[in-house]
Amino acid sequence: MRGNRIPLALVTAGLVAAGSAWAQMPEGPQAEGMHGFARLHKQLNLNPQQEELWQKAQTAQRDAFKSMRTIGEQNRAKLRAEIDKPGADLKQFAQTRDQLREQMRTQMDTSHKQVRDAWFALYDTLDANQKEQVRLAIVSGMDRMGRGHRMHGDHVGQAGHKAGEG
Repeated sequence: MRGNRIPLALVTAGLVAAGSAWAQMPEGPQAEGMHGFARLHKQLNLNPQQEELWQKAQTAQRDAFKSMRTIGEQNRAKLRAEIDKPGADLKQFAQTRDQLREQMRTQMDTSHKQVRDAWFALYDTLDANQKEQVRLAIVSGMDRMGRGHRMHGDHVGQAGHKAGEG
């Protein structure tokens, strides 16, 4: 369901927030992505100030994810209660769904900005070597995501056909 991707996008935005690509990757984290994130954390060898900023960013990210998940669950419950009514007006149902989706999008955009700002507060304190480690982690993550899409047939290759086609 497409609505489930909104919180995942938000989580990913926080996970990869030390660079602009880090803050805007469209997919949710898989197990290897979370492991890579922990590995990056260790590799960065953060000083105490940076570690505090890392923890604040992670907390902001976690709180935003929980909030968006809760809102999504509440919205689904509202819509389910509406559609379960005998003789439900489908036009009204669609309008309610659109309103809830727009409200959630606005809330998600606000949360996304707050999480990204928290990660960029850390990023701004990194030295050149740490920033390069982040850049390389982004490249690696993008490569992994690209391989995952090709394996699932979601990627159209340069020849114009999906992976696995001759």
